[in-house]
Amino acid sequence: MKKVLSLVLLALFIGLPNKFYAQLITDGAGVGVTVNGKSSFKYLSSENPYFGNEFKYTTYDYWLPIPSFKIGRTRILGTVNYRILDFTFDTEIVVSPNYITKIQEIKPTIVVRRPFGKRWATFGILIPTVASDFKNSFSMNDMVFDGIFGVSKKFGGKSNLEIGIGPHVMYAFGKFLITPAISVDYKSNDGKWFAQLYWPRVNAFRKLGNSTQVGVAGSIDWTLHNLQNYKNNEGAEIDYAQFSAIHGGLQISQRLFDSFWLQLQGGVGFANSYTLFSSKNDTISKYKAKEMPYVKMMLTYRFGK
Repeated sequence: MKKVLSLVLLALFIGLPNKFYAQLITDGAGVGVTVNGKSSFKYLSSENPYFGNEFKYTTYDYWLPIPSFKIGRTRILGTVNYRILDFTFDTEIVVSPNYITKIQEIKPTIVVRRPFGKRWATFGILIPTVASDFKNSFSMNDMVFDGIFGVSKKFGGKSNLEIGIGPHVMYAFGKFLITPAISVDYKSNDGKWFAQLYWPRVNAFRKLGNSTQVGVAGSIDWTLHNLQNYKNNEGAEIDYAQFSAIHGGLQISQRLFDSFWLQLQGGVGFANSYTLFSSKNDTISKYKAKEMPYVKMMLTYRFGK
């Protein structure tokens, strides 16, 4: 069985580099599930359909690598992620933009990297995303164009610290958003400590032997999705919605065999909110949710580290 799995993965990943750099995801393929505990929205009037109605949601993730190739010194590679956010409420609500049921998201992450000099490189990370409840036919309004562009430099005698900077650019629903972005990839000289920081995630862990890693993890998670042709409870036209949360907790990774890893993570999700926007990008409604515990399990195929 191990040989069959290894041959299948070899066929899938042929051409991928055996070393990943800053900005690049080391878990090149895998499946994951995140179970969030119950919560409820805060500061609601008794007339609001969410009032006293607790909810929970589960996130399912599946991702595969994009075969790598080079054009001269420029390398292109990445992953394709499919995510389902599945919400369950204690009391059903008539379907409306205020009632979240299931959001699906398809997100390729394409990395273009070109080194120059001994320690420098230019890079671009392209993240075109489709996110929708798919209750209506697909349109360009379901697309979010996201990307990070910049330069990175390696530091240290063993080039074990790489820092990248550049602008983070997003275009969605007729609006550009430009914010600064930074990435940090660190490995201690003795090879026991690792840290990765890249928008919007952070990981820091220590190796306990060759098969176990323990540490902390955090992320800012958000999903923008199209809600055109809907109205909210007050009759205002809705253009799109965003569900967002910040997750942070402890994690442990255990090698099962070869490059297959089982990762477990547990912590708290906070700053949870569901926001409805108009076509002019004005906030129509914003529901803030209470903190909720979560557990996450992933089975991944890992490159590099």
